[in-house]
Amino acid sequence: MFGMFKKERGSTAHSSERPPRHSRGWVEVRTYLERTPSLRVLDFGTTSPHNINYLTSRGHSVYMANIVQDATRPEWLKPAQLFDPKDTEPEFDVDRFIASNLDFSGRDFDVILLWDTANFLPPEMVPALFARLRKVLRPNGMLLAFFHGRLDGPETVFSRFQLADTDELLALDSGSFPVRKVYQPRQVEKFLEGYGSVRFFLGKDNVREVIAIR
Repeated sequence: MFGMFKKERGSTAHSSERPPRHSRGWVEVRTYLERTPSLRVLDFGTTSPHNINYLTSRGHSVYMANIVQDATRPEWLKPAQLFDPKDTEPEFDVDRFIASNLDFSGRDFDVILLWDTANFLPPEMVPALFARLRKVLRPNGMLLAFFHGRLDGPETVFSRFQLADTDELLALDSGSFPVRKVYQPRQVEKFLEGYGSVRFFLGKDNVREVIAIR
């Protein structure tokens, strides 16, 4: 699901008792947002009135894409897998999903807040996701991505990250979706081939943050 928002709408994020987490990646993105006017931002996750208001009140345009929930639907399995039960994993129709859910109608972006989306998607889709985002990120644009370092634990709950004027983010529980795969730094570097610079920051919660500049 992809859409542009200029005013507040309902959110599906739930409350969380987790404390705010310090994010070096968010510090860099926030600085860029403060110094550069009229940016176009793509924010992944459940619809967040707070994030919409945070970005639009600073003169930026915000678009939202919530693809983790969409990727769980059986309609994205290739037809042969729907009628031929086997003990193998169903084959996900990556090309059709990308065409249907990551079609931005010719728009490109200055900032992409991917968060930890990649960990919750079918693994075969992740390289195609990063290839698609590289195409729609403007030159010198910034992408922020998080990668979990383990498959389970309280920090791996699927969350909506709420923006703030501080160096911390509030993680709000947003649904029951498991981490499907953990990616090592070399795999992440491969996803981000073609970017001008890539920097990693390791958090205390087993989350590796990545800032990539196109």
